[in-house]
Parts: sequence; C-alpha cells; structure tokens
Amino acid sequence: MRRVIGYVFLLVGAFALVAAAVAGFWGRDAAATVPLNVNTTTVLDGTASGALAKSDTPVPVKYTRTTEAAPKESTDDVVVFVEAGCIMIQEGDTPPCARAEDDDRVVTTTERAYAMDRKTSEVVEDQAKYVGEDRAVEGMTGLAGKFPFETERHDYEYWDDTLGTTVIATYVDDVDVKGVKTYQFEVSASEDDASLSAGDDGVKDTEDDIRGTYEATQTIYVEPTTGSYIDQSATQKMVTSTGMVLIDADMSYSDETVSNNAEDAKGNIAQLNLIGVWIPVVGLVAGLIFLLIGLWLVLRGRKPNGGSHAAADDKTLVDA
Repeated sequence: MRRVIGYVFLLVGAFALVAAAVAGFWGRDAAATVPLNVNTTTVLDGTASGALAKSDTPVPVKYTRTTEAAPKESTDDVVVFVEAGCIMIQEGDTPPCARAEDDDRVVTTTERAYAMDRKTSEVVEDQAKYVGEDRAVEGMTGLAGKFPFETERHDYEYWDDTLGTTVIATYVDDVDVKGVKTYQFEVSASEDDASLSAGDDGVKDTEDDIRGTYEATQTIYVEPTTGSYIDQSATQKMVTSTGMVLIDADMSYSDETVSNNAEDAKGNIAQLNLIGVWIPVVGLVAGLIFLLIGLWLVLRGRKPNGGSHAAADDKTLVDA
C-alpha cells in the first residue's frame, strides 16, 4: 500500500512540474493578450475656448470617451475597437454626449474604429479588412489606445488622428500614480498647414478641407506591465488659415478615471504575476516535494532482497 501511495505522489509531483513549466514558458505570454470584452468609459475634465466652444474665453468642459471591443470583427490575433468621443460644455444638467443639432453645448463629437494586434498593441496594416472600407483610416500605424505589454523606457511611434501620421511619444521618467508605478511619456505634434476638419463635402483630406495651424500635447502615464493608461493630460489648439480659433482646449483625466485605472491595473498585474510567477514557483516547489515524498515511500515499501529465499532455506535445514 505504501508503494501505491508513493507512485501517486510521484505522479502528482510530475504533473505539478509540468504545469509549472507550462505556466512559466507559455502562461504569462498567453495571458498578456488584449481581451475581447473591453468596454470602458474615460472622462477628462478641463476648459475650452474658440468657435467650437462658442466662447472667446475658457469655459468648463467634459470629454467622455467610450472604448468597446467588437468581438465579431476581431480574431485570435487582432482586436477591433470602436471609440466614440464627445466634448460637452458644462452648463446645468449636462449629459455625457448629445447630437450637435439637438444641444448647443456640444463642442465636438468623434468616432473611430481601428484594429490592433492583441500582442504588440500596435495598429495592424490592413485596417479595411477588419473595420471595413468606410471606417478604415488610411495609413494608420503605431500605437493607438494603449502601449505594449512590458512597455520599455524608450520612445514609441504614436498615431495622431488630425495629422494622419505618427508622432513620437518620448519617455521622460518613472512616476508613481495612485500607488502604481508608471512611465511618463510626452507627445507633441504641430503643423502649420494641417487639415483641421472636413469641408462642406464632409470628406477629410480633400481640397475642400478647413486648413490651418494645429498644436497638440499629451502627457501619458503608462503602467508598464500591462501598457494601460493610468493618467493623461492633453492640450489642443486649432486656428484656421483665416485666423479663427476653432478650439483651444486643456483637459486631463478626472480623479475617478485615474482611480479606476489604477485599481484595474493592480488587478491585471496581480493576474499576470499569478500566471507567470507564482504558479511556476509554487508548482516547482510542490512538484519537487511530492517527488521526494513519493520516492521515499516507494523505496520504503520494497521488501529486502532475498528475504523470502532465506526463510525457505532455514526451513529446509531444520527439516533435515
């Protein structure tokens, strides 16, 4: 019986070692994948002025952005995101968003869809294949929405919607935000003759566009393990070629958004560490312990060699 129990311990120990090896070499990499059930709301508070804000002086505004994954359009390797953004002047009981023709507190509304590599977090090349020709942004590359898993302390190419090209997200420093270690990145974009908005034809990047100067900055605090945004502040200024200020905005994540992002990041880090660190370590230790116990039980359960023959020989001598 002791030998049977020993073999059971050996089997369990071997299984634990295999599980530890799988988790160590494959588990964390498999877990470090953008999920297909993302559905988040991000809120930025700040001020805006200009023609779109309907004020020559800064007025309080709130920018609400929803980001939702589209599982049906996504694949095992690529996730499709649909983002909708809305800047609203804060007067009275202001809804998160509305139609411009129904509410004059609307500053801007935006919508975009893009396909992202679930491992690298980079925008994939063939956008139309995933989001359709009507929604695909031509030439979209770089990062959009999040940074890579295991973000490093170096510069990244970052997509700018207005310019229709990538700009550089420059690593600046390590910063603690709400108890979460983050990497601070600075993004700066400017253009003297940019396409600021579609003209009367409703199609951007044509001769009918409203053109002028464009200046924008972003300060992004990225949690490096997951590549997720924890905090962000941004400025944007657009002035038409005729000298009219379309918008001059300065906004940053609301306190609630920052707190929610920090808590989500802590939970995701813990999950990745469980799969990539703790399961391999515990599995290795437990596996070795079970193997040693099993080996000891098997060896202890064996009868001494020649024991039965010695007894038979003794009986023969006595009978003689």
